[in-house]
Amino acid sequence: MKSKTNLTILLILITIITMISIGFKIKPIFDNYDDFNPEAVYKIKYTFFFKSDKPNTTVRTYIPKNNLRQTISREKIRNDTTMFFLKKEEQKDNIRAIWNTKNETLSHSIEYEFVFSGKSKKFKIPKNFVREKNKHKEYLTASKNIQSDNLKIADLAIQLRKNTKNDREVIKNVFDYVYKIPSAPIITLTDAITTLEQNIASCNGKSRLFVALLRSLGYPSRIKGGIILENTDKRTSHAWAEVLINEVWVPFDTLNNHFAYLPAKYLEIYHGDKSLITHTKGIQFDYIYQITQENHISFLKMNSEELNALSGFSLWNLVDKKTIPIKSLHLLLLLPIGGLLIAFLRNIVGLKTFGVFLPVLIALSLLHTGFLSGIAVFVGLIIFMGLISYPFDRLGLLYTPKLVISLTIMVAVIFIATSYGLKYDIEWLTKLTFFPIIILTIAAERFSSSTVEDGYLIALHKLLQTIIATTVSYFLLSLSWLPSILILFPEIIVLIIVISVFLGRYIGIRWIEIFRFNPILKLER
Repeated sequence: MKSKTNLTILLILITIITMISIGFKIKPIFDNYDDFNPEAVYKIKYTFFFKSDKPNTTVRTYIPKNNLRQTISREKIRNDTTMFFLKKEEQKDNIRAIWNTKNETLSHSIEYEFVFSGKSKKFKIPKNFVREKNKHKEYLTASKNIQSDNLKIADLAIQLRKNTKNDREVIKNVFDYVYKIPSAPIITLTDAITTLEQNIASCNGKSRLFVALLRSLGYPSRIKGGIILENTDKRTSHAWAEVLINEVWVPFDTLNNHFAYLPAKYLEIYHGDKSLITHTKGIQFDYIYQITQENHISFLKMNSEELNALSGFSLWNLVDKKTIPIKSLHLLLLLPIGGLLIAFLRNIVGLKTFGVFLPVLIALSLLHTGFLSGIAVFVGLIIFMGLISYPFDRLGLLYTPKLVISLTIMVAVIFIATSYGLKYDIEWLTKLTFFPIIILTIAAERFSSSTVEDGYLIALHKLLQTIIATTVSYFLLSLSWLPSILILFPEIIVLIIVISVFLGRYIGIRWIEIFRFNPILKLER
């Protein structure tokens, strides 16, 4: 009895110390809460080098601004004292950075640096659009490189509109046509007509043709310019299109097959059929975009240095120095949380599952495959395991060799399914990677062995309860902010141990048993 009391006191002390440690970090974290919740954070630096023998030299570039899916922060500008800098807002909300110098025959270096925080944006396209003939004329008229009044483009546009029932189908037909045009890294400017005639183009040619076709059909459209952010240095920018749908500019990237969707790593810089960089003619000029992906906590405004400076203990240092791959760290941190949930469902609720961590591992695999498709694969594997086990059972094979054969067959199935998914563009089939499939295969094999040991009825009951536990685990572990909380507050792992001890000492009636024995309990009253 005394040992139990001492254990309780020890657990209470550990809990108090842990809560104090957590308390030191709560205030600065709440003070820096960011409801923007970006999916990607990059540091970008434009670097320009030029030399001129002209008395007046100018370098101009468009720079990004905040909008609903991106924020720009920590802006820094570095240039020598002979340079004059001006930031100018042009019509239609484009912002231009302008550097000017009057010195001759001098080499100059300019750096413009900022941090981009972005998230993806998916738009729902209605069947029919509201269009006003007298509005947005500039986005309906032809231009030098967007020849929407050309007969070839007009004829093609009319052909693409045939047999369509609504505006959405028209947009989809035009998009699919331009997307299927072969792409090539053409660095020179390609207008809409050239793209149509040569049937090959880069992002700027495809975007101009897409816009030209839609303008010809009366849909206000424009070019959008920016950079696809990657953890590397690059010299290429990117162009896509936007269509005005019910007074909302909706993005369409005909090069990368993004229909009414913009990924988190797309940096929006300007709109209109423009050049990102312009400069005085005849000067020696070069440039580079230096892009570095930054680790971040999605719901905090704090950078890496500020996160490392937090009081108390956190695992941010492991993330910042890339000691452990971020996905592996998330997996390790989520396992105890999932295990605690399953322990609660087994000890308190009374569910019977195939092991403790197997439902958690299944839930983690569903995070990769998607819930519905993952469950469908799980059920399919159970049927598949039953089918392939039958002939091996007839041969009298032992359990372990039979499992090896099953897993080997599943590896072959993965390759076949993935190849099929890539060929026919079935996204969920391409997600059947090794780890999720092996976990789902082991779970299916556990069901198969349970049918032999306990019979089909008990095995089906366990399977159903395992799926219930997996579903609850999935919705808990799919919370995007949960891994970040565990990184900031690793003390939670200690609390999991404390809670598990109390769970282990629980000897009361389970919730399922209350419903099960409810008629008897009523009789006793």
